[in-house]
Amino acid sequence: MFHSVVDTNEQVYSQFAITKDSFERFIAHLVKKGNVAMDADLLYKAIEHPSNYKHHYCITFDDIYDSVYTNAYPLLKKYNIPFVVFVTDELVDKVDPCSKLPMITESHLREMLADPLCILASHGMEHKMFRNYTHAEAVKALVDSKRILAEKYGREVEIFAFPFGRRVEVGNDAIRCVKEAGYKYGFSALDGSLKQRWLSGRFFLPRVLVDETYCLKVIGNRL
Repeated sequence: MFHSVVDTNEQVYSQFAITKDSFERFIAHLVKKGNVAMDADLLYKAIEHPSNYKHHYCITFDDIYDSVYTNAYPLLKKYNIPFVVFVTDELVDKVDPCSKLPMITESHLREMLADPLCILASHGMEHKMFRNYTHAEAVKALVDSKRILAEKYGREVEIFAFPFGRRVEVGNDAIRCVKEAGYKYGFSALDGSLKQRWLSGRFFLPRVLVDETYCLKVIGNRL
């Protein structure tokens, strides 16, 4: 799980930002180790049978900052790695009020989605805690996001990731709503791998947040 991929260390404003140098070193490390990047079909198989995909990984981005297009996308093309963009519709063409970084532009998003490497997914209509929705509001937000993204970009939307995806911010009812809204799978912000699916179920799957600290832990200062 990634968010913004910034140019310099000085721009790393939180654990949700990583430099493009660290991002490339991390990707190159995975490739060098012989790990296999998953497209949507492989990801769905791995969710159902994680023990068969021990050396596989899937790159995902939440919110979608424009730096995903400018800094991450060229590297993903370079290494031919599929990736998932969890798009929050209200953030497209906006500026993040916290980091002041630009969010993805519609033109850049369309360019990435024209590439078979890019997998379109939902991150909700708004970047809002689902615990604050009623059941009806949650279902509507999930259904509307799925439909609007598909209509706007001409791509099927089958997976969802919760904004603020921890248990304290996402109630059990909201998790059930993901299934009710017609998604195949849902993702949380809980730390873990797909082999821990039995803890969270198909609609609140864990991911690994990859930040500067995680990169140092896994690969050190060099490959």
